[in-house]
Amino acid sequence: MKYNDSQPIRRCCIVTGLRGFSLAELLMAMAVTSLLMIVLLSMVGQSSANYKVAHRKVTTMADSRALFHFLENDLASQVAGTRFVLLQDAEGRTQWAFVRQRDAQQSDATGDLMGCYYYVAFTADDRWRCSPKLLRRTLDVPATLEWLHAGDAATLPLADPAIDEPMAFNVLRWEIRGRTRDASGQWQPWNGAMGTMPEHLELIWESVDDHTAQRLKTEQQWRDLAMSQDPRQREAVQRHVYRMNMR
Repeated sequence: MKYNDSQPIRRCCIVTGLRGFSLAELLMAMAVTSLLMIVLLSMVGQSSANYKVAHRKVTTMADSRALFHFLENDLASQVAGTRFVLLQDAEGRTQWAFVRQRDAQQSDATGDLMGCYYYVAFTADDRWRCSPKLLRRTLDVPATLEWLHAGDAATLPLADPAIDEPMAFNVLRWEIRGRTRDASGQWQPWNGAMGTMPEHLELIWESVDDHTAQRLKTEQQWRDLAMSQDPRQREAVQRHVYRMNMR
């Protein structure tokens, strides 16, 4: 019988025909993998940054809505025909004062009137930082009556940022515009006459989130940001406008 060894030879050829990756191919594969990892990590990092920015915006918006809701409730008890004051301070921020009825649990034998005074002031956050806050000062019944009886000679209540109640933080802009209709039914700026009230209020509010506020340590830095026209700096500023009908 003739011996046929062709099949084992072919198997040997198949086995010896296999080879590994060269060093150049390994380096190329590692380079491509590294590039893909860099792109992936960059996308993940950008997504995380976008999420944090969006989260801060949502938080700021929620805080603003809560503030406007509180102001609307505070103003709902305003006593018609009493003093209603809108003034601008030296930096263009609105000082707002009016008289409202006290809550039932606050009323006592002295009366049920309470003066409210809203204003913006810088107060210290710690030893190294300060920030502008919207503060509210409330007057007891005797102080409210004294303010009302002063008539045209009345001035705004004395403020004390150290003890007055903070209503909002990180305030860049706080402006209230009052409007009323003239005899022809056209909207006009409210003139602030004593004993009158605007029919419509527009509240303009600009603020920054806590993350941005941490980088602003002095009053001048806050003022610079408020006045800045640089779009990159203004990206951190959230602007909200709220319109309130008084009648």
